[in-house]
Amino acid sequence: MSFGKRGTGEGHPARNLLPPTPVEPAGDASVGRMKVANPGSIDKGFIALALGVVMVSAGAAIAAPSVLDMFGTQVRPIETVVAGLDRTQAKAALAREAFPDGEGRAFMSSLQSHFPTDHDQLLNLLADEALSGGDRDDLLQKLNLWSVEFVPPILPAIGRTGADGFDELLNIGGGAFDVVEKTAGCTADKLEAFVSNPANLAKSWTYGSESYKFSMQASEKLVNLAAKGRNAPPPPTDFRPEDEEALMTAFFGMMMDEQFTGLIASAGPNANFGSQTEALRSIDICKMGRSVIYKLRRLPHGTKERIFGIGTQALDQIPADVMKQMMSGKGGYPGIPGVNAPPSGFPTHLLEGPSIEDMRDM
Repeated sequence: MSFGKRGTGEGHPARNLLPPTPVEPAGDASVGRMKVANPGSIDKGFIALALGVVMVSAGAAIAAPSVLDMFGTQVRPIETVVAGLDRTQAKAALAREAFPDGEGRAFMSSLQSHFPTDHDQLLNLLADEALSGGDRDDLLQKLNLWSVEFVPPILPAIGRTGADGFDELLNIGGGAFDVVEKTAGCTADKLEAFVSNPANLAKSWTYGSESYKFSMQASEKLVNLAAKGRNAPPPPTDFRPEDEEALMTAFFGMMMDEQFTGLIASAGPNANFGSQTEALRSIDICKMGRSVIYKLRRLPHGTKERIFGIGTQALDQIPADVMKQMMSGKGGYPGIPGVNAPPSGFPTHLLEGPSIEDMRDM
């Protein structure tokens, strides 16, 4: 989960990366004619995408831009809000006016209702920053740091929300792609051009930006999911034959997407380094992400529930300090444990699928 401005050296959370909903390829029966090097298995890259999109959507989604809608509310400078107040009074004032827009108030209200202790801890941080002269963007920075502590402990509860929680995180992930697409663009050239200008990053993370609004909306959804799953029974984590079949169907369908076929073609025997680089830079990562989300959304209810349970169980086993580094974009982590390596209980033979070179001949 990521909020507010990010300091120098910190990784930039997921951005706005999504195009229109991919159209289901005509004639899924053609899937049956595909040649697979290792029948009955799924490429490990797909498993990483499948679990990764779902599990990382939460954190990724909290990082995308939006338009401020104040509904006529006057936004007072923080120094005015806390002028002449002691710490207790400042906390009460900031509960209402730290983030006085509709999205900010909805998040703060949900947090206070479902997690009052965490809400009070957040207000302590905000009050101390405000009384020290911090502005609203400085408060966003504090919110960002607070979220790194808040999110890891609630992941198991979110995992107990089953297929509904699975779909909600897909919605959040889809929204994140939309934001990236709108804010920066989805090809390598566009993303590089955007992040190379520090002014773009600073602007996208200020109060009232697209990133801010989306972040607050996604955060409220995560808080509500955690509250819903807090007292729910443990999720099922037994991977069944029907789950394997459903994932294979999704995998082959995804391989028919033009973004993935472009990747496969770039790995052909006659492809040189230059053509491979050009092909990779032309891929629209938003469309690719949407294709994965579309396929995952169509999985059976029970499969979603079990995959979600396995994934959140794996995340819960990650050491707290590692999880915090991953969420804050630090530590140089290229992936998520439990996604790059199979979580406990996941059938490892599914990770022995065809390589890119093999899929080229499908």
